[in-house]
Amino acid sequence: MGRKFIAERGPKVSKDRQPNNDRKTRDVRYTLDEAVEIFIRAKEAEGIRSSTIKGYNDTVRYFKDWLSAKVHFIDDISATNIREYINYLRTERLPYQGDTQREGTTKGLSVYTINIRLRNLRTIFRFLSTEGIIRANPTSNIPLVKDDAHEEVQGLTDLEVDAILASYEDKLFAQWRDKTLVLLLMDTGLRINEALSLAADQIDFKELAILVPSQIAKNRKHREVPISREVAKRLRQLLDETQQYFGDDCQLFMNAYGEDFTADAFRRRLNRLKKRLDIPKLHPHMFRHTFARNYILNGGDIFTLQKILDHADIQTTRKYIQMDKEHLRQQHNKFSPVRRLFNKNKGL
Repeated sequence: MGRKFIAERGPKVSKDRQPNNDRKTRDVRYTLDEAVEIFIRAKEAEGIRSSTIKGYNDTVRYFKDWLSAKVHFIDDISATNIREYINYLRTERLPYQGDTQREGTTKGLSVYTINIRLRNLRTIFRFLSTEGIIRANPTSNIPLVKDDAHEEVQGLTDLEVDAILASYEDKLFAQWRDKTLVLLLMDTGLRINEALSLAADQIDFKELAILVPSQIAKNRKHREVPISREVAKRLRQLLDETQQYFGDDCQLFMNAYGEDFTADAFRRRLNRLKKRLDIPKLHPHMFRHTFARNYILNGGDIFTLQKILDHADIQTTRKYIQMDKEHLRQQHNKFSPVRRLFNKNKGL
């Protein structure tokens, strides 16, 4: 009997070895948890920041809570599932659900929040599709949610700022610390995590500058941010007090128990203050927007502002400069060309 050999590669099948129709190819199938773990490990290997990793994990956790028992394997998640989830977030999900201090009563998350979650899901599924872990990307044809009524984040009015600062009792450490933090944010435009991570060696009291290291900055570039002499003086006082109570190695902003003061803790305190002062919205990022708007109103230029805010794209900086009706009236009254003509030529 002659020996068999393969002359050409290809889909040809030997006559005496027909395919067994009862044998099916068994693909490796991943659960949602298994697939996401592969994604997270890959992102950690890329050096993605822990805060970004947390965002991905939170997004998946919210999605899993909604999915419940609908699907088990990640390959079974369809575009229909994604669209149904988006509709749930728009019309049924309660803002801050589970947070007794912040939980809202109006159903439906903001378009901004929904799109953050959708962007994260798109990133995850695009990776899994590229890696061959899923056959098709269920988010490939799903656009971000649009909202014609969406407004950019507004800064605080002058009256709101005055009310906030007047509400703090300087004799109480926690309130004096909060007031100092508010003044720092409105003086520098720092992001809340950049401000709360400040240590003594990041503040140059002589040159009146704050160093934001690359490992903290959002764009991974270190920068120096100028501060006013008045705010620097308060920071010096706060640093002296915290070091006196908690040691020289402590951060600038600490809670009354000697633990790091966190962004979430500050948000909760602002939420209580918002209710007490009857302010519609109050969260840390509004102080950054307030700084940006007032910087321009006081004569600063947008290019310098871009550097201070650490924006890679100046279009992002433009979005921060949101002026209310009163600011528009003030600026028009100050710079109207026709008004200047009337002032110059009294006979018009």
